[in-house]
Amino acid sequence: MLASLSGPHVILLGNHKGGSGKSTLAMHIAIALLKSGHRVTSIDLDYEQRTLTRYFENRRISAMTERHPLDLPDHHCVDDMRENGTRWSDSDRIDALSEVLRNCDQSCDFILIDTPGGGSSLNLFAHGLADTLITPVNDSFLDLDVIFSMGPTPETTLKPSRYAETVTRAFEARRSINQQEPDWIVVRNRISPLASRNERGVVEALDKLARGGMFRTTSGLVERVVYREFFPLGLTTFDSFETSLLGVKPSMSHVLARLEVRQLITALGLPIKPEDVPAAGPEVPQEPQDVTAMDGDLRQLPVVQPGE
Repeated sequence: MLASLSGPHVILLGNHKGGSGKSTLAMHIAIALLKSGHRVTSIDLDYEQRTLTRYFENRRISAMTERHPLDLPDHHCVDDMRENGTRWSDSDRIDALSEVLRNCDQSCDFILIDTPGGGSSLNLFAHGLADTLITPVNDSFLDLDVIFSMGPTPETTLKPSRYAETVTRAFEARRSINQQEPDWIVVRNRISPLASRNERGVVEALDKLARGGMFRTTSGLVERVVYREFFPLGLTTFDSFETSLLGVKPSMSHVLARLEVRQLITALGLPIKPEDVPAAGPEVPQEPQDVTAMDGDLRQLPVVQPGE
């Protein structure tokens, strides 16, 4: 079952390498869509780590503990669908994923899929479903090499690696039954607050690749402690900054995190109206000592469109 011309818009977070922030992005995109009035079904295919599933479990607990309403999608973890003690193959998981998609085809506007690292057949199948493929990469050549191989000479630099080949195969399978072209976006993620020569090199390499037409690129989230603090609470930057929920006094870092996530949602170009993207929210009083620490922390590069 590959993506059809009608039905929910499928967003997939994918990268063969772990630790790039797929689940954090997935959580924020899901809540942004819910707060903009859309119906969302989320699917966690990472049956080993289950990070997105735990995130939503934490969110449900926070809502009950604090008696504060928090938006939640219709969430499914693929391996939770099997009977206890049953061992599943990738083929079984593909069947389970297909069943979820059939059941929610008319009941939601967006389907958001978080995938594990690695090049399994389940991952390949899921990539073929994507209307929008989001691939976060850490700001380093080591992570970029997972997508496009980086060599010591110009002749061996920027060649497609296994993940790019996986995406190509998945998109070709999709095109064989669906003329709708998927949108592949590589997101520079977990960005250092401080500019560096390495960062400039990664940006230049991604810009060069984007002009080849395979994908477009934009910047994602700055590396911030607040994102780690959100996880055990199941919160996102779009939730209330009330001290009772956060457990700490909100700071300028919370505000800047909210702004950069909103900028990313806009840059992704999902089929929602710009005015529907959740507002950046009220400002938090800024203490003088915070200004220097956060100066230059919020940085947004322009989106590079394919072929530009």
